Amino acid sequence: MKASTWGVRPPQLADVESLAAIATAVSASSRQTASTPITTSQISQTVQQTNGRFWTITQAEQPIGFANLLPIPGLPHLFELVGGIEPPFQRQGAGSFLWQHIKEAVAETVISTGSMQAVHQISHTVSDLNSPAAYFLQQHNFTLAHEEWTMVLDSYPTTSPPPADCLLQKIDRETAVRTLPALYQRCFAHTPWFQPYTPDEISSSWQANDSLYYLMENNVPIGFIWLHFSKNGQTEIEPIGIVPEKQGMGYGRFLLTTTLNKLPAKRRQTITLGVWRNNHKAIHLYQTVGFRHVSSSTILTFTVPPT
Repeated sequence: MKASTWGVRPPQLADVESLAAIATAVSASSRQTASTPITTSQISQTVQQTNGRFWTITQAEQPIGFANLLPIPGLPHLFELVGGIEPPFQRQGAGSFLWQHIKEAVAETVISTGSMQAVHQISHTVSDLNSPAAYFLQQHNFTLAHEEWTMVLDSYPTTSPPPADCLLQKIDRETAVRTLPALYQRCFAHTPWFQPYTPDEISSSWQANDSLYYLMENNVPIGFIWLHFSKNGQTEIEPIGIVPEKQGMGYGRFLLTTTLNKLPAKRRQTITLGVWRNNHKAIHLYQTVGFRHVSSSTILTFTVPPT
């Protein structure tokens, strides 16, 4: 297929159904299994979240693929690349054509808006470095950033005794918006996986049925755990942290085991968490509590050249 037959434009209202079908097909193709259909409302929501960083590639004015850049909370210059080309049009150069347009659009944004709004890095997560998506991205100068594990709880642990006089305190949304950014920074500012939250990001990330607990010692928070519950009974822990001066002393184990044992039966069907592969201390804790590694993903990044 010749590049002259393709065009790239912003999404249009009439595209939504086509884009939802393309997103579903791309997801199924990458997994080589049936995929939960992507809805038109999900596409519409994504368009709003991208703040103009959404591109549709067309052939004869009909969408055949798309790409968008989603902001990553706490990392204002790093964006997640999402999208793909409809399977019948893959491996014909359409992906490269679309990517070239995105690079040019990003470069123009850097020049017109200045560094405060600029896209400095673009990331994409792959489950297999030998996948077509990973190969495509590496051919276009994406490099390996880090590997993440997904872990699942196999058996419920007994509650560990507290290492000192401390207790869990459930935190509401309003309090979280006001106080979690500082606590998160205390826990993670010294780590490579530091991804600070702003009050606005906490507010927008908070779902109605979320649970957040602070670990309190002498009325001072020294750690936290944030639980997200899905309708199918799955519970995700993201994030969990202990301030550095209290690490390696049993506080994290107490926080994790006590919180897990507070969960009602309907929240215990599947409990997952994510962790960087090189976060050895955290992995050791999770394994001793009863979590096991079930899958890995690799984050690839592209650094936007300076203009």
